[in-house]
Amino acid sequence: MQRNPKRKIIIVIVFILILTASFLIYSKFQPTKADDKYQRPSSEAVVRQYFSAWSNEDYANMYATISDGFKKIEPTANSLVSFRDYAESQGINNINILSIKEKSNDGRTAEVDYSVEFLLSSGQKQKFDGSFTLKYRKGDIIPGWKLIHPYGENIDTS
Repeated sequence: MQRNPKRKIIIVIVFILILTASFLIYSKFQPTKADDKYQRPSSEAVVRQYFSAWSNEDYANMYATISDGFKKIEPTANSLVSFRDYAESQGINNINILSIKEKSNDGRTAEVDYSVEFLLSSGQKQKFDGSFTLKYRKGDIIPGWKLIHPYGENIDTS
């Protein structure tokens, strides 16, 4: 009985191709670790981003700080256009951030106190102190710390 060396070579090549294809398919469907590649901003940084973006009329950046859940339940935040229109209607020309301090953070929910001074379109200044609740949202379009109740009566409880 004579052995066929061509047949062995073909079997080895097919085996290598199958292994390579299996590895490529396996690698493609493995979840990526985005958190390893991108450091998410802290809750304090998100609050600072919100007020800085507002002051700079960078409404897209400001809008990115708000949870997707709030955007679904608040009519003035259901699109970037309606959000921009709402923000512009507040009569605030500039915002001076006086302080931003994280009060609590359990890794899922954070409370951040802030003090700002609004420069109104009338030329007057108005100091405003408050607190934001933020939740760490993995499922949002842009994951990370998000404001769940930045204004109005609606609160994202999801």
